[in-house]
Amino acid sequence: MDTAELEWIAWTNPITTAFAAEVAASDLSGRTVACHQHITPESICIVGPLLQAGARVRMAPCNPDSTDDRTAAHLASMGVDIRGHAGMSAAEHADGLAWLASEPADALCDMGGELIASTAAAGHRPAGALEATTTGLHRLAGLDVPFPVLDWNGIALKELIHNRHHVGAETWPAFAAITGLSLYGREIVVVGFGPVGQSVALRARDLGANVTIVDLDPVRLIQAQHHGCRVAEFDEAVRRASVVVTATGFDGVVGAAQIERLPDGAILVNVGHSNREIDVDWLDQHPHADLRRHLERYEVNGRRLYLLNRGSLVNLAAGLGTGAPQLFDPFAAIMLLGLDAILNGRVAELLAGVQRYPARLETRVAQALVDSTRD
Repeated sequence: MDTAELEWIAWTNPITTAFAAEVAASDLSGRTVACHQHITPESICIVGPLLQAGARVRMAPCNPDSTDDRTAAHLASMGVDIRGHAGMSAAEHADGLAWLASEPADALCDMGGELIASTAAAGHRPAGALEATTTGLHRLAGLDVPFPVLDWNGIALKELIHNRHHVGAETWPAFAAITGLSLYGREIVVVGFGPVGQSVALRARDLGANVTIVDLDPVRLIQAQHHGCRVAEFDEAVRRASVVVTATGFDGVVGAAQIERLPDGAILVNVGHSNREIDVDWLDQHPHADLRRHLERYEVNGRRLYLLNRGSLVNLAAGLGTGAPQLFDPFAAIMLLGLDAILNGRVAELLAGVQRYPARLETRVAQALVDSTRD
């Protein structure tokens, strides 16, 4: 990346950049940070100040299909120990996680809970960790994690802003870029009406789709009806679906039973963190072909079905140019300030296990965001 591009990345991430000098001025010599996260351009804004403060940073992708190769190469040139590239195989992805967990670290930055779980199993005891996803919280539930884990998935700033608005704002441009299709008149089934599902469903509705919600929680179904969406049982909904979108954070939500009921031409999309919310392994047992980047056609019982981005988060499909990095800027700042607090001993009073991300840090980021929007 050249100087002009790096300048643009910094300019489109003003909140994180505003806190960078503060973090870079601390002394983190001898400290190690292990990061298991999406490797996208805003990663540079998070990692740069840590390196300037003297920390060692090791990084591998939390998702095999979201890595931006130019970002990975630039991070390596900055001095990050990194193992990641676009389109990693499942074995390569697992090797990257094992490599990260093989050494002790002072702080962990995780998306999906896999690094935290692996680190605890290996007997390492970092000062603390960050976790960003519903999938990760599901994975950590019931585990004996002997160090504090700062949950920033549940903070209001992420749940009410990123999950509820930003994911939907990025999902459908990515869908259009991959497929060349609009949503007008299409039958969209969204599985899961949490904040992410709401974001995706309501944006689809605004773009002209007919939206049906599937959820196990009757309260969420009532909420969906109040937003003008239809609700239905899973098996009924998929029979007429043009597009099925999973947004639950759980593996195996759409399996063989649902896929076999889909009509010819249906498209399968995931926006949850897990890349197995759709049973891709079952699909791969059927004849299939790559049609274009991030788009595969499957032949299932004489019907053509389509899968986007190998079942990984479609809004983070690498190389589309449809993402909006500025939308993630406040959350990159959440990560940077959280790591800084862990490394400088400012969360030492917290008990082991999952804890709420410090409210004082969330407030600082929120205030910086408000200030950035004022004339």
